[in-house]
Amino acid sequence: MKSRRAYGLLLLAAGCAAEAGTTDAAQEISGDSLMAKIRVLASDEFEGRGPGTPGEEKTVAYLTGQFQQLGLSPGNPDGSWVQQVGMVGITSAPEVTFTAGGKPLPVRIPDDLSVATMRQIDQIAIDRSDIVFVGYGIEAPEYQWDDWKGTDVRGKTVIMLVNDPPIPDPADSAGLDSTVFRGKAMTYYGRWTYKYEIASAKGAAAAIIVHEEGPAGYPWEVAVGVRGRENADIARPDSNRARVPVEGWIHLDKTRQLFRAAGQDFDALKRAALTREFRPVRLNARATFRIKTSVRSFSS
Repeated sequence: MKSRRAYGLLLLAAGCAAEAGTTDAAQEISGDSLMAKIRVLASDEFEGRGPGTPGEEKTVAYLTGQFQQLGLSPGNPDGSWVQQVGMVGITSAPEVTFTAGGKPLPVRIPDDLSVATMRQIDQIAIDRSDIVFVGYGIEAPEYQWDDWKGTDVRGKTVIMLVNDPPIPDPADSAGLDSTVFRGKAMTYYGRWTYKYEIASAKGAAAAIIVHEEGPAGYPWEVAVGVRGRENADIARPDSNRARVPVEGWIHLDKTRQLFRAAGQDFDALKRAALTREFRPVRLNARATFRIKTSVRSFSS
């Protein structure tokens, strides 16, 4: 993903060069030249290009040099190339326990669950939060779709399916209905960012997305890697109120085990979630979270 962002910046530079009339520079841009630059940015020397790290400083210096070679001029009013943004980096150390059907259900991190917090506080503590399955977690009036149905999830742990609901095309059983969530094209409702946002707005204590490799588009190891390292966010005064306390992913195998122990059939509930009539299902299960955090402020 970071390589795509770097690629986008280089393409932007190409477009700016052409618009600015630097024809010679624009003519030098080709697929091979762009790929050569992406290989540079993706190399070990740039250390992953993470915000607030030496790798980011190297990346910014490299891109600035490329812009200068293209004959561009800095765009900031003060004549500088870089706009500084206040950021925070949050590293989470989670402990999680589940109970289902009145019995403890072992949870292994990161094999079963990958969770973190984006709240800028020292510790998150949530005790015996009721677990509620909310289907795809979508509230979309334009599609006459509401997975929440007015259910009060304040202080509860909500479990959601990844992506948009894949509604079958009534005219073609092999395709998806393009009139509902744009068929095969993902809408913002299918993004994990939306799911955490809607859970935050509903007052949930934790928002956990079921990881399925096909719909997600990446393996479990990616979900683990994202939550298992420092996560960066823009510094803002309302962050501790605007973000759900716990965000994360649960492995599909552990999801099935949890639902079964709670007296439910995950696959049956997943099928039910493909209909507008779906209503949230409170599982006979609870979650306890303890997350210790390390927070740092930096400029990026």
